[in-house]
Amino acid sequence: MTSIDRTPAEPSTHTRVLGWLTAATGLLSVIAAVILALTGHAEAAAAVGVSGGAVAGGTQVTVNIRR
Repeated sequence: MTSIDRTPAEPSTHTRVLGWLTAATGLLSVIAAVILALTGHAEAAAAVGVSGGAVAGGTQVTVNIRR
């Protein structure tokens, strides 16, 4: 059911999958960064951490078009 402002009551399947994929990417990045740091690869750990943060910390933008 939708409300008066046409906002869906439940997120779509694609939205949920994208959320899980983003969370999994962030988690894997943190794990990889920790493993690389513990094995003495600090430069690679920093690169993985930054790239994972960029993916997981993205901004969601919603555009409403009125006709």
